Amino acid sequence: MINKVGEKIKATRKALNMTQSELAGSDLTKSMLSQIENNVSNPSFKTLQYLAGRLNKPVSYFLDDDSLPQTNSPLNLDGNNNVIETITALIDDDKLDAAQDMVSDYAGNEPGNSKITAALMFKLGSRLLKKNKISKGRDYLGFSIDMYSKAKLNIEAAKACIELAFSYYQEFDYPKCCELSDKAFDLYNKEINKDPLFEIELYYYKILILFAIGDIKNASIAISESIHLSSQTSVYFKTGELYRLNAIFTYLTNNTEEYHKCIEKATQFARFTEDNICLGKIYSVKALFSLDNNNWEEALECAKNTRIQFGRETYIYYLITGKALFLAGKYQQAYENIIKVDYPSSEKHKFDYLNMWSSKVYEGMILNKLGRYDDAVAAVKIGIERMSLFKESKFLLRAYKALSDIYSEANDFKNAFIYLKSANELQEKINNDKNILF
Repeated sequence: MINKVGEKIKATRKALNMTQSELAGSDLTKSMLSQIENNVSNPSFKTLQYLAGRLNKPVSYFLDDDSLPQTNSPLNLDGNNNVIETITALIDDDKLDAAQDMVSDYAGNEPGNSKITAALMFKLGSRLLKKNKISKGRDYLGFSIDMYSKAKLNIEAAKACIELAFSYYQEFDYPKCCELSDKAFDLYNKEINKDPLFEIELYYYKILILFAIGDIKNASIAISESIHLSSQTSVYFKTGELYRLNAIFTYLTNNTEEYHKCIEKATQFARFTEDNICLGKIYSVKALFSLDNNNWEEALECAKNTRIQFGRETYIYYLITGKALFLAGKYQQAYENIIKVDYPSSEKHKFDYLNMWSSKVYEGMILNKLGRYDDAVAAVKIGIERMSLFKESKFLLRAYKALSDIYSEANDFKNAFIYLKSANELQEKINNDKNILF
């Protein structure tokens, strides 16, 4: 009998004469699949669902009493299987009111099965969040954290913390995310049997939040610690992404030499792990660097590479191309690209959000060059309105200056002065607050 999920995946793949690359497909790297198959790391429930689908097997085929993965939706299937399977099916079918009733009944009738109850609450809480039932979802995840903690299942509790933190991340509540990230680390550090893959994930989430609040010092420390962990354990999970973030940090702090080192390292690891999504993001960073240095030709080349790596033309592609063509003085072509930016609601990191909405500012600047003054003003004002979600940023500063320039060129000196004044006031705040990096 095969007792490990990874071994079962490998055996099924080989029985179907599939290569690792064929099974990994576009959603998983070959390196990560190899780690799963060799039991170096455990697949998340989402990853297991993906692999099961590609192997034409139900998820339950890979789960037996002796082998349950440490997943992002941990669910143990011992005890009263019929009840548990019924609750799980209700959650999967989005019959969440009925699932809540059954979970409450199960928790009351099976007080000794705290691990199973916690897992059910985790799964239910996660699903409620996805269905935008935020308050209820957070409640169930909170119950899950408490129950896992009392059962001394610290890694599971830490995973529930991260899931809960993500709900606050969607609302740009970074302080709450920091609080939950610290709690997840505290729980994880109590665990004797470490999980390097999950530990790197913990670092990654922490780094993203520290970056968002401008704490580059602690973010850099966390990056160094996570890269050291990867080196020690040979688990190169998200290493390319970590170096990419470090490249952004060093660029924002004007350390150009270190930026080039980090971006090169990021590229090497992304290629080594066959992580095309990370490579696409790396080319996006290179493009931003090129644009800030007025190298529009290089930026256009980077835009093409983002399209190749992502496999499609994302909003990033159109944003970079539009900005590059504006710098080249090709205003009509620039406009045709910049208006294709679709402003996805999924961008919840402060840097990505502000960068995305800077497209509206460039749209206004381009329209001004095309002689469409009223449309230009309207576009920049939309950008300013969206960026004002974060009251102080360098992106917003550039938007104020752009609108002031547009008004000035139209001889509307009254409005030009208003936005120039706003720009000067914001510039002073930025000069006095070193945590405002972008």
